[in-house]
Amino acid sequence: MEPDQPLMQRAAYLVLGYLRGELSAQEREELDAWVAASPGNRAFFESLTADASLHDKLAAYAVTDEEQGWRRFAEKHFPTEQVKPAARTLRFGGRWWLAAAVVAGLAAVGTWMLMPGKQPQQPPVAVQPVNDALPGGNKATLTLADGSTVSLDSAGNQVIAQQGAAIKQTGGLLVYQSQEAGAMPVFNTLRTPRGGQFRITLPDGSAVWLNAESSLRFPVAFSGAERRVEMTGEAYFEIKQDAAHPFRVQVTPQTEVTVLGTHFNVNAYTNEPGISATLLEGAVQVKAGNDSRRLSPGQQARVNRSGQITVLRNVDTEEAVGWKNEIFYFRDADIQSVMRQLERWYDVEVEYRGQIPSRRFQGEIQRNLKLSDVLEGLRSTGIGFNIEGKKIVVMP
Repeated sequence: MEPDQPLMQRAAYLVLGYLRGELSAQEREELDAWVAASPGNRAFFESLTADASLHDKLAAYAVTDEEQGWRRFAEKHFPTEQVKPAARTLRFGGRWWLAAAVVAGLAAVGTWMLMPGKQPQQPPVAVQPVNDALPGGNKATLTLADGSTVSLDSAGNQVIAQQGAAIKQTGGLLVYQSQEAGAMPVFNTLRTPRGGQFRITLPDGSAVWLNAESSLRFPVAFSGAERRVEMTGEAYFEIKQDAAHPFRVQVTPQTEVTVLGTHFNVNAYTNEPGISATLLEGAVQVKAGNDSRRLSPGQQARVNRSGQITVLRNVDTEEAVGWKNEIFYFRDADIQSVMRQLERWYDVEVEYRGQIPSRRFQGEIQRNLKLSDVLEGLRSTGIGFNIEGKKIVVMP
């Protein structure tokens, strides 16, 4: 007689939670009750928690199920070899998993391990969206000095008339031609919504990429001793070198980044733990209140909400600019950090139900996938996801 599948999947979840030391008190009581329910359950549990047995089963699972899962995922989303794989690897608890092995989730591992002689089989797909969400794209709103607004998207090809500036849009790029500055500075603001991104070439030739839910306020012509812009959200900068006119990015009233000519990323979302500035090339000076730190390439300054600066050395710069390169790049990221990125890119809200297991994610997933496909990759860690309209529900 075949075991009851939902019950076995629940038991698998509890056993693996026990092995990782992540069970709540209530879950531990549930596991103890299941083990005590029959001699067979106890025998399974004891054999499963024996080090040698566990090692052999996990090794066999890694060979069979992950490779098969990756093949199924690649055939579904990337039928030709010319297409870059959507996902590489995710890691949690010191163990590597293929993010694309969507068929290999926690329940499948446990069901197989609790049913001797059975080979891993594809479990039911856990991500069952009521409405899926498409990835974001090039879209923004440009607010001119007179308060009027211009909608921008990938299909746009236009010249925008404004006194003191020659502005041309081509797809997802906005280019400002340098003109003589007037007596009074004239400012424009570029804003991206959730699910949007855009690129702009400033009047001095500097290039800026705006991530979702971000803004950049800038003069239509730079004048005076410095070049100053203001930003919110996240932006990547490639600054045209001009030693006589330093470039300053005002992030908050107390925090700014000063450069001469360099490539760097600033993340200043208000729902993140703090502000981070990551330097790829050149040199920048990060100032917060009375504190100031100079960065070299490969360093990151983190400014907490109290205005204290911490400098990290030899950081993974690919993580900071993954969004610009059209990927979600996770490096030891927790589930909350991952979900904040998905919220902004897919324009959704996130709700957590139940006690979510602690997981750390490391790897890459392309940003051009539908939301359900990204969640399929993430669920290989054993966390459940559902899409309910404009909401992602995260659950054990």
